Amino acid sequence: MDIFSQHKVLTRTIAILVLLNLALVSFFVWKELKPRHEPLLFPKNEKYKDVSGILKQELELNNQQVKQFDAIREDYFNKEIQLKQTIKDDKDAMNQEMFNKETNESTIMMLAKRIASNEYKMELLRYSQAKELKAICSPQQQERFESLVKEIRDYFRPDNQPIKR
Repeated sequence: MDIFSQHKVLTRTIAILVLLNLALVSFFVWKELKPRHEPLLFPKNEKYKDVSGILKQELELNNQQVKQFDAIREDYFNKEIQLKQTIKDDKDAMNQEMFNKETNESTIMMLAKRIASNEYKMELLRYSQAKELKAICSPQQQERFESLVKEIRDYFRPDNQPIKR
């Protein structure tokens, strides 16, 4: 290969490498400057254990909204406690009946239906609470609420929890 051909190949190679480097540097600069929304709940932080506190802070609720929010959550928790206790009592009665010497299948079926019915009521209660919470939010807060719910859901996933020893 003559010297001029070698020089052309080297020049082209250097030009390509310079362009690749510029593209790579541009990409990293773009990634740094691009506004990113880091996960709210990572790393795990003690101040984020109170979900309602996170929602109040992140949604920037005003004082009236905070009062309404607290009232809705308090009402929900009171109803939830009652339903959970009823479900627990029915499950205990069902377990007791299942392991009796003489098992009464009709009683077990009746208890199973009651448990399922109360679980259904619990889900309807959750839906009702969500509707009420959304109703007190502005459209901008509702948009933020949607993304927060997804983050909180992901945070509390069982596979995202610390290993208990």
